Amino acid sequence: MITINDKSKCCGCSACVNICPTVAITMFPDEQGFLYPVADTVKCIGCGKCEAVCPVLNPTPEREHEQLAYLLQHKDPAILRESTSGGAFTAIAQAVIRRGGVVFGAGYGGGFRVVHRYVEDTAELRAFRNSKYVQSDKAGSFGEVRGFLEAGRHVLFSGTPCEVEGLLDFLGDLGGSGLLLTADVVCRAVPSPLVLRTYLKMIDAGNITGLRFRDKRKYGYLYSQFVVECGGSCRVSEGIETNTYLRAFYSGVCLRPSCYTCKFRKRYRRSDFTLWDCWDASKFTGNHAKFTQSSGITRMLIHSEKGRELLPEILAQCTHEEISPDVAVKYDAREMFEPVKKDGERCARFWRAFGDDPEGALREFFPKTLKTRLEAALRRAAFRTGIYSFVRGMYKRFFGERKR
Repeated sequence: MITINDKSKCCGCSACVNICPTVAITMFPDEQGFLYPVADTVKCIGCGKCEAVCPVLNPTPEREHEQLAYLLQHKDPAILRESTSGGAFTAIAQAVIRRGGVVFGAGYGGGFRVVHRYVEDTAELRAFRNSKYVQSDKAGSFGEVRGFLEAGRHVLFSGTPCEVEGLLDFLGDLGGSGLLLTADVVCRAVPSPLVLRTYLKMIDAGNITGLRFRDKRKYGYLYSQFVVECGGSCRVSEGIETNTYLRAFYSGVCLRPSCYTCKFRKRYRRSDFTLWDCWDASKFTGNHAKFTQSSGITRMLIHSEKGRELLPEILAQCTHEEISPDVAVKYDAREMFEPVKKDGERCARFWRAFGDDPEGALREFFPKTLKTRLEAALRRAAFRTGIYSFVRGMYKRFFGERKR
């Protein structure tokens, strides 16, 4: 029977919930809003499957294998505009759906709660575009994946590296099926859903009709905005320096405990595809002029023969350039290999304050000051004068890699 005594050893993938033959395990939120498995001792038969399937308790050793790497930018302007970066995920998903398959990703449920679900039509893929900076509720999605595979359907599952490894451990031999494709995103960490709900309540975002964590429609890819729309009008549109929720996320105070000791940050992954940002294409190829940097570009590693087999269909939909896998992981790749560092004292102070007064804690720790407003104004001015890319590059050169 699985028991969580050390929360840093549970990534919340829900593999244990899905594998339980007696439905004895349920995911419940703790006081910080993170979901953890809780076992019903009456229903539990002591089979041990829940512990055996846990990707944290049973990490798979990293094994070097052949890789391919590409820069990608979707050719459809509407898809590119809605995507976080270059729209590579949509290109993969479109190919799978054309084969009669289904696609699982993180979308919104009731009340804009982030959940894993599936779609079967390319028009519905827009629900999965744009990053969701919060941990999703995977509910019964692993079981649904298994059901589709057993029925002979192609399946693409997209998620964080721990979610993908949890799914593969859950599926066992079925995970090696030629019908399954998995895509993981290079993940900074997952913040608390409770903190997000508190923030939305704090800004009085009652009738939410749109929520985008990285909206590039106004200022483009390099200065994306956190956007909340209510009743069809814009309630919030702020960049990383002033938005309370983004600041909480990037400060590292409200992350799941397992993220600080993440077991899944590595180059050679069990997924078929790894996707992440490309902030400066000129670092990776001399042919960077073929891309529009301000519209977003995706880096993609292909790890498997299944991924290579699908590649022609993916490339047909994208402006693309093959690059060296070694070069792909050389620049702006800290989040691929290193967990977020934890400031234990500050995290403890934040959660104590949050427990007493959630909205007050967010205002106290992440106030809008003259400094933050000035930084936002300078960023906007740099964007409007066309020098934002240059200024951003100089900042990173002299002060190190900016965490986004």
